[in-house]
Amino acid sequence: MHSIWQEKIEFPDYPILKSDKKADTVYLGATLKHAVEAHFQQEQGKAVMILEEKVISRKSELGGMGILRAENKEERKTLHQLRDYICGRQIPCEMEVISEDCLWVHPIKLFLFMTEGVTIYEQTVVQARQGKRLDIGCAYVDAAEIIEPEKKKEIMYVHVFMDEKFLEKEQKNVREVRKYKDVWLAGSFKRELEGSQYFWEI
Repeated sequence: MHSIWQEKIEFPDYPILKSDKKADTVYLGATLKHAVEAHFQQEQGKAVMILEEKVISRKSELGGMGILRAENKEERKTLHQLRDYICGRQIPCEMEVISEDCLWVHPIKLFLFMTEGVTIYEQTVVQARQGKRLDIGCAYVDAAEIIEPEKKKEIMYVHVFMDEKFLEKEQKNVREVRKYKDVWLAGSFKRELEGSQYFWEI
């Protein structure tokens, strides 16, 4: 199931990597976090690249809950920098400042803005790694720095509720909640929740 964020969104045509490449920094996995980091690295004049195994437009997990949260002082500083950057550039990602430690965004709109001009290859699987060299089967990628994806935690599901009363019934099974337009989004480790219209994995 696609995420609510993917509705009416047009993605660029990302190529498949088929020839040798070099970059200062290579990010493994098209995630919002990697998109933001790659954007700022590129602004500093670095050659950056994102390699993604899947078809990005079909990655339901890319949207997540659209909640950006800071857990410590360093993360709060980074979050505030991003908040100020979004405001200063007037990035159309529907940002809402919930608190000093929490922002709500339309994650795919932010991802697409932050990756404009960033070299991205999809359907590109790393077969092997030798130091700073990545073997993708038909070509090699050499990088000064390789950023691995964060280790996947337990699967969480984002459920879409049309009526808040059902959400209240399932409160004990819900980890995070946010309102988006006319619906409520609820993150849960449970695949089935009463009143959920549909869900996607993150």
